[in-house]
Amino acid sequence: MKHEFTGKPLESAFDMMLEGNLREAAEKFEEKHKEQPENIHIMLELGNVYYMMGEMNKAVENYEKALKLKPGSPYILYRKGVSLYHATQFSDAAEVFNTIIGSGKYLPMSYLWLGLSYYHLGKEEKSIAAYKKLIESGNETVMANYYMGIALKASGNYKDAIGYFEKLLNTSDKHVSALYHLARTYMKDQKYDKAKEYLKQVISLDSENKNAEFMLDFLINA
Repeated sequence: MKHEFTGKPLESAFDMMLEGNLREAAEKFEEKHKEQPENIHIMLELGNVYYMMGEMNKAVENYEKALKLKPGSPYILYRKGVSLYHATQFSDAAEVFNTIIGSGKYLPMSYLWLGLSYYHLGKEEKSIAAYKKLIESGNETVMANYYMGIALKASGNYKDAIGYFEKLLNTSDKHVSALYHLARTYMKDQKYDKAKEYLKQVISLDSENKNAEFMLDFLINA
């Protein structure tokens, strides 16, 4: 049976969500879900609103309900995978993103979330492979270069990590996080003069960055 997302109660709940009244929107959607338990649109919006509220387990629960009505939907699986990642269920998240990619009907950003999930599982090589796929697709290469650098640094491949951070900084020389991780990579590679150079840049852009300030003081006084 097909359900449409229409009617003033549902439109009102959607407006509440857009206006940031998330708790009220969730309550309204829950109320309508009891009346229309097979309405996939309500399940999806419940998942979305709980995601925005940071209640990831409830978000996943509603996406799973929606998947029972529309099995294999790449969009619903994607939302479920992102929610699982934010719930720190990294193994389950990786499984979902692998399923999406295996279907051939996926958003390229699925590779980013797959890489992030593997990174948190300590599987740097699989993380790096996922980021490479995203870069090859030509989508969101700024984020892919950034996280690729972090994964390469974690795997001890400092030379390649530096290359990815520098590639990113060629497009945005004020990317504070990239500058910070570049400095950290140079520190790990025992190239302390280069590390100090980039730590100074971090502090000039973010005077409240206490980690960069501490490390710079340590290098200067070492």
